[in-house]
Amino acid sequence: MIEMDCTCVQKHHSIPTEVIEVSDHAIEKVGDILKDYHRIFLVADENTYRVAGQRVEEILKEKCILSHTLVLPSPALPNAENIGKVLMEAGRDREVYDINAWSLNPDYILAVGSGSLNDTCRMVSYRLGIPYGVVGTAPSMDGYASVVAPLLNGRKKIVYNCSIARHIIIDLSINCQAPYPLLLSGVGDMIGKYVAILDWEISRDRNGEYYCAQIADMVLKATDQCVTAAANLKARDTAAIRAASEGLILSGECIAFCGSSRPASGTEHMIGQTWEVMDVEEGKVPNLHGIEVGEGTFTAIEIFRRLYQETDDQHIKGLIEKYLPAFDRIERLQQTLQIPFTVTDKERYTEGILRGRTFRERYTILQYLYDLGKLEEYADAVYEPVMKKYCFSTFREQFPDWQ
Repeated sequence: MIEMDCTCVQKHHSIPTEVIEVSDHAIEKVGDILKDYHRIFLVADENTYRVAGQRVEEILKEKCILSHTLVLPSPALPNAENIGKVLMEAGRDREVYDINAWSLNPDYILAVGSGSLNDTCRMVSYRLGIPYGVVGTAPSMDGYASVVAPLLNGRKKIVYNCSIARHIIIDLSINCQAPYPLLLSGVGDMIGKYVAILDWEISRDRNGEYYCAQIADMVLKATDQCVTAAANLKARDTAAIRAASEGLILSGECIAFCGSSRPASGTEHMIGQTWEVMDVEEGKVPNLHGIEVGEGTFTAIEIFRRLYQETDDQHIKGLIEKYLPAFDRIERLQQTLQIPFTVTDKERYTEGILRGRTFRERYTILQYLYDLGKLEEYADAVYEPVMKKYCFSTFREQFPDWQ
C-alpha cells in the first residue's frame, strides 16, 4: 500500500498498490513479484503478447502460478465486447461443472499492454472482486495507477470507477521500442495536466469544490518531468522513457489518491474524448486517446490565453497568469515534437468544444464561458490560432501505416 499524510481535509491518502517496478528487463521479475498468487489469468492482445506476453506467460508457467491466457485480437479496444470476453474467459471450464465445487476462478488478473488492456482488465477485476496488475508495454497514458477507466459502451465513452492496480511493472527495454505514436500519446496525455489543475483551481474558487494542493503539486511536478523528457523520446533515450513512465504513473497515483480523475482531467480531456466519441458514433475506431488530448490541450491553452486578454474578472485573470509560462513551454515543445492532429475540419473541431462541455459533470472553463454566453464565440475564435501555431501535420500524414 502507498500512503501519505496530507494538509487537505482528507488528512491522509492511500492506495492499495504494492509494487511499482520500472527497470530494464522488469518482466523477468514478474514471477517473484506475483509469487503470492496461484491462479493468474493473463490477458494480452496479439501485439502485446508478441512483445511481452509470451515471455510473461513462460515465467508464470515456470513458477506454476499461471491459470490460463487470453489473447484478444488487435486492436483490443476497451469496449463492452472485449470486457465481456475477458469476463467470460476468466474462469476455467470443467467437462461437467459443479456449482458447489471449489471455484476455478483466478485469484489475480494480469494485463499485458497499455491503456486499452489495462482499462479492460481493471473493470473485470472490479466486477469479479479479485486483484489485478499490469505489465505496461508503452508509456502511452497515465492510467496505470488510476482508479477510473473511460470505457466504450455502445456509442458512448463513459468513465467508470474500477480497481486500482496492485502491481505495475514497466520494462524499459520494451517501452523504449514502443511505436512512436504511443510515445507521443503519452506526452499528449500529460501536457494537459496544466489545464486540468487550472480548471480544478477555478472550480475550487467558484464552486467550493474539494481541492488538494499537495496532490495538485505532485501532478504538476510529474508533468514537468514528462515535458522535460519529451524532447528525447524520439531518440528512444532510456532515461527519457523512464522519466516519462514514472511521471505518467505518478499522475495516475494522484487520481487514485483523490478518488477521481479531477487532478488529471479537465477541459483538454473533455474535448479530446468528445472527438473520440464522435468517431465511435460514426462506426470508426477512435484515434489514440493521448493524441486527441494533446489537441484538446492546445485548444484549451488558446481559450485561456484569449480569456486572459479579454476578461475583467481579476481573480480568473490571476489564476490563468500563473500557468502562462507552462502554456508557453507547451507551445515551444510542440514546435519540436509536432504531435499530429486528428481533427482539422472546423465544423468538427468546434463541435468537439461545444459538446465537450457536457462530456461529464465537471466544472471547467467551458462551463464558465457557457455561463457568460461566450462559449460559441470562443470555440470559433480559437480554431485559426490553434491550426496556425500547433498543427504541423495530420496523424495520417505522419503515420500513414498506423492501424
